[in-house]
Order: sequence, then structure tokens, then C-alpha cells
Amino acid sequence: MISFRPDLLYFNPDRTLKPKMDFLRDVGFSIPDLIFLLSKNPCILTSSLGNQIVPAYGFLKSILGTDEVIISTAKRAPWLLHTDLHKRMGSKIKFLQDHGVPDSIISAVIKHQPRCFLNVRLDRFTEALVKLEAMNFRPSTSSFYMAFGTLLSLNESLWEEKFELYRSFGWSEDDILSAFKKRPQIMELSKDKMRRMMDFFLKEPKLGLPVVVNCPHLLAHSLEKIIIPRWSVIRVLTSHGILNKDVNLYAICKLKEEKFLERYVIKYQEKVPQVLQAYQGKTIFGD
Repeated sequence: MISFRPDLLYFNPDRTLKPKMDFLRDVGFSIPDLIFLLSKNPCILTSSLGNQIVPAYGFLKSILGTDEVIISTAKRAPWLLHTDLHKRMGSKIKFLQDHGVPDSIISAVIKHQPRCFLNVRLDRFTEALVKLEAMNFRPSTSSFYMAFGTLLSLNESLWEEKFELYRSFGWSEDDILSAFKKRPQIMELSKDKMRRMMDFFLKEPKLGLPVVVNCPHLLAHSLEKIIIPRWSVIRVLTSHGILNKDVNLYAICKLKEEKFLERYVIKYQEKVPQVLQAYQGKTIFGD
């Protein structure tokens, strides 16, 4: 903090710094929370408690509701606590309310994408809303807030780049839009992860493009840590006739690690020792 804001050394600890930390502690910030928050943004300590921090917290309280949600949101965007939020967010919130977006959805967008409400111009809000209306997203749904946040986080050129990358792997425009409606975050993936994911699904003969198009939630998982090890185990077990060949890969990937190990590795490792080797990456896709 001092390297970023050396002027903190000139502030009176009791008169200037302590009241701000006391306020944050009173509303629920733990010591670890404060360490994280202030190390990320020591400017909070140089801001006015009465003119900036308290009004910002009050604004967030009116939108987000609980101290717990405010704390988690502030940790995502520490500068929220010393910003004129009424000026930076007020018109955007009213815009969404005027277009039928419920307060619960607005709160969810702010909670998960607080930077968008601070850094994105109002005209981008209009563009995103028009695009979502064209895709038949309903403002009252959770998929709307996820899609809205995704659109705000991507400029038009990056959206087109990722659209074209999916096309290069054989996705049609309908495939992309259908998958986006199910899992808007597919457009937030890095281009490198998108390539690695699609290379895997297209090269693995038992999967292919339809699997990931129909279940884009698969793209949320780590390829190296989740998908490949678990699919390798499944391939071993199906090749030995233990499992049905029509296994739902997404259901497999959703399992907690201990549950997967118990159900598919430990249960069969005496009968089929290769399952442990497959899980450890020593056997590739059941070969």
C-alpha cells in the first residue's frame, strides 16, 4: 500500500485512517477482507469517509441489499467504495428499469460485473439490450443477466473475432447463438482455451461437435484437469463393457472430484487397473 500511496504515511492514524477502517469493520468486513481490499485499492484510505465511502456504501446497500453481497462485490471492484456511484451508475440503472429489467436482475449484473457499470458507456447498454432482445432473451431470467454482462465485457470486434473462431471449427451461426443462450460465458473464454477445447472435441471420435454445441456448459470446465482425465476413465470403462457407451460427459464433469473418484475409479480399479492410469494421464482416452 505504501509503495502505491506513500502519502498514507502523512495521515493521522487515529483521526483519518482508523475511522474508515472502523466503519468497514462495522458493516462486516473481516480483517482478511480489509487486507485484500486495501492492498488492492489503498485510495479508500485517502478518500472522505462522510462524502465518499459512506454514500457509496449506502448506494450499494439500496441496490444489492445485504452487507454480505456488498462485501463480495466490493472485493471484485474495490474502487466502488470511493466512487460517486449515483453519478456513475444511476442513469444506467434507470435505463434498465425503464426497459423492464427487474431490480433483482440489475442487482445480479452489478454483483457479477461491477466494472461494466462503472466503465461502460450508456450507449453500450443500449446496444447490448437491443442485441439481447433480438435473440429473444427475457429480462426476468438469470440467463439475461449473464448474457448482458458478457456483452458489456466484450467490444464488437472481440465478439466478432470469437464468433469467427467458432465458425472455423464448424459451428453454424444458429449453433453459436443457441449455445450462447444456454451458456453466455462461452464468449468470454480466451481464444486459446476455445481452440484447445474444440481441438479435443473434434479429434475425439466418441464426442464431436454436436456434443459441445448441445451442451456448451462443458466449456466451463478445465480441459486438462477435468475433461480429459475423466473422459479417459470413461473410455477405459466403456471399452471393458462396464459402462454404457452413451455416457453423459457433462454429468460426469459436474461431479465433485471425490465423488467421481469413488464412483468411477476406486470402485473399479481392482477389476480394471487401467482406470487409475487413465485418471493420472498415463492412458490416453482408453487406448
